[in-house]
Amino acid sequence: MTPLARTMSGLNIRNLVHWDKELKNDRAHRLAATVLKNYNADDALLNRSRLQEFENRSFNHQVTVDQLPVTNQRSSGRCWLFAATNQLRLNIIQNLNLKEFEISQAYLFFYDKLEKANYFLDQIVQTRKESIDSRLVQHLLKSPTEDGGQYSMFLNLVRKYGLIPKDIYGDLSYSSTSSSKWNALLTSKLRDFAQELREFSSDEDIADKLTSMQHELFKIFTLFMDLPPVQPDEEFSWTYSDKDKKLHTIKTTPLKFAKEYAQLDDSKPVSLINDPRHEYGRIIEIDRLGNVLGGETVRYLNLDSETLSQLVVDRIKNNKAVFFGSHTPRYMNKKFGIMDLQSWNYEAIGYHLKQSKEARIRYGDSLMTHAMLITAVHVDESSDKPLRYRVENSWGKDSGKEGSYVMTHEYFEQYSFQIVADIDQLPQELAKKFHDEQEEPILLPLWDPMGALAK
Repeated sequence: MTPLARTMSGLNIRNLVHWDKELKNDRAHRLAATVLKNYNADDALLNRSRLQEFENRSFNHQVTVDQLPVTNQRSSGRCWLFAATNQLRLNIIQNLNLKEFEISQAYLFFYDKLEKANYFLDQIVQTRKESIDSRLVQHLLKSPTEDGGQYSMFLNLVRKYGLIPKDIYGDLSYSSTSSSKWNALLTSKLRDFAQELREFSSDEDIADKLTSMQHELFKIFTLFMDLPPVQPDEEFSWTYSDKDKKLHTIKTTPLKFAKEYAQLDDSKPVSLINDPRHEYGRIIEIDRLGNVLGGETVRYLNLDSETLSQLVVDRIKNNKAVFFGSHTPRYMNKKFGIMDLQSWNYEAIGYHLKQSKEARIRYGDSLMTHAMLITAVHVDESSDKPLRYRVENSWGKDSGKEGSYVMTHEYFEQYSFQIVADIDQLPQELAKKFHDEQEEPILLPLWDPMGALAK
């Protein structure tokens, strides 16, 4: 058999010496090399003239409720839980006349990790006949109970467990704010269980084996976090002080708190993405991605970027904040609170990138990594097009300007992938796709970039 012809030769040291000599005679290259060998590239190439354009942080459309305090996920990948609860807390702040408020992120975090562990065990059972070396099984084993998630996973949790105030179950456990060691121990235990399940011979007794594993996992969980003090349908009492310093007490359950106070109608939110690899107007699903067995699958409607941005504008004008996912921290300046492609002068050092958004996804250079909240937008009055957005992050008040960022529309187009809107906000022909049984979804594998979990 003839070996494949080589398309290029190996590295030639003479070429390297020749090129190095050429570059040392290039004054622009010498200057750039001097700067980058002495300073961090992001600091050295920061376009401070561009930053001046963002000093005026005014927006002509914004949500009316003050969303303090700035939240902080700390050393955990809970951004999706923070973004989703930060969105809902605006309803509670307004309805109860509060100065500030937080929904318990730890409550959802505890149950999410427990549910993900159980979901993983079920996936291992389903794929027992697959080769251990198959891409699917290896991907399942890679990170079985990571912190990240998608909005549909958030809905799965709230439907089953509801919501409670942070006053009742806060971030008092070290592992809820710094989860790496807990994750490492869980991952090894789940891989240990995966081997047991794949080698288990009796299908009849596997349910008992799974229950035994759930019991052992719960024991591990409660070493790191306490079981939340109230069950989903159990009544709790919560006393709070409103803006006028008047004391109130309400009695409710977590499930009722989500519906009556956070005003979550879980039939309305839908996830919309911009994935230029696929036809717009199509439903996209991610195979085997989830957290709660029997819960909603990760399901998107693929739309062009212009439609997504218009839906954001419409939602802000209706006094509703927007959950969105982006490739963070790409082109993000934490000190100045800017998300902007033009804020770094890479052209000055001869560094050019040519790939489109579609190509970046295909070649593994871009995907959704973080979820945040859009709370304001500035629209050009002559063109009626958005120019910039105000973004509420969950990295504490020392990140950005007191926790908030300005995101340019160019950034939104190039590095944002997902927004969540209400289904009744969509044109009828798009809304009906979510419930049309004849609509054949594009099914993407678990490892596809659109299946990335926001952290």
